[in-house]
Amino acid sequence: MSPLALGLVLLSVCLHAGWNLLGKRRTPSLAFFVLAMGSGALVLSPLLWLGPPPTRLPAAFWGWLAASGLCQMLYMGGLAWAYARGEVSVLYPIARALPVVLVPLVSLGLLGSRALTPLDLIGMGLILSGALCLPLAGPRGWRASSYLTPALGFALLAAVATAGYSLIDKQALALMLAAGHSSLTAGATFMVLQALMTLAWGLPTVLLLPTERRRLPRLWARERTAMPLTGIMVLATYGLVLVAMARTEEVSLVVAMRQLSIPLGVVLGVVWLGERAAPIKWLGTALMLVGLWTVALP
Repeated sequence: MSPLALGLVLLSVCLHAGWNLLGKRRTPSLAFFVLAMGSGALVLSPLLWLGPPPTRLPAAFWGWLAASGLCQMLYMGGLAWAYARGEVSVLYPIARALPVVLVPLVSLGLLGSRALTPLDLIGMGLILSGALCLPLAGPRGWRASSYLTPALGFALLAAVATAGYSLIDKQALALMLAAGHSSLTAGATFMVLQALMTLAWGLPTVLLLPTERRRLPRLWARERTAMPLTGIMVLATYGLVLVAMARTEEVSLVVAMRQLSIPLGVVLGVVWLGERAAPIKWLGTALMLVGLWTVALP
């Protein structure tokens, strides 16, 4: 990996952990994240004209985009509702790592992709073992009640939604490439369109949910500066990874390096937010990180 590609990935890692922490510290709500993505998309809307105009994209693309926006909205809602009820240092690794298990399983079962190797299965087992350790206060705290919580349920929603839009985005980007986009212009255009579609799904949902709807005046009064910043961080995280992939021969290295955001998120949650630092939390984080690298690297 070139120094530039490595630097871009590390910057993406910091941004990803950063916007999650920013969302937790500010107002962990679907309204905040949806408006953040929408405002970030408006700021970055000139990227829509880097490649062929959107009118050249086929009808099937817009169907995939609508599905991706729905999954992205559910992901943001899952994160927000989880963070409102629990610790980032527990929930962020779960929402970040479980899709690495879910995506291959769905691809294998529904899309007929390649069979999983024994190393893949070992890595997935380590990820799941680490996820089971994170909610515990100590090694003797293995109880069903530790896992049957609303916070972990919403984190699981975020993980499932991430797996959904990851599989959908692959189909949408393939259609963009066939329509004349390069890999970079397709990624830049898609991240803006996806954010706008997330806003299209998210605003009606926010207005239909009384708790979320009541937050809108306060968000406008107190968070209208933080929301565009958060939105730009959300979109830039993905854009930087696309550029790094374009400049790296071995894409799996980029995928593996991105997982550094997991220990960073745990450290920031403990240091910046004052969350508990139980030894079993660090053990779980380490198991997840080893498992992720095992799956990502050839």
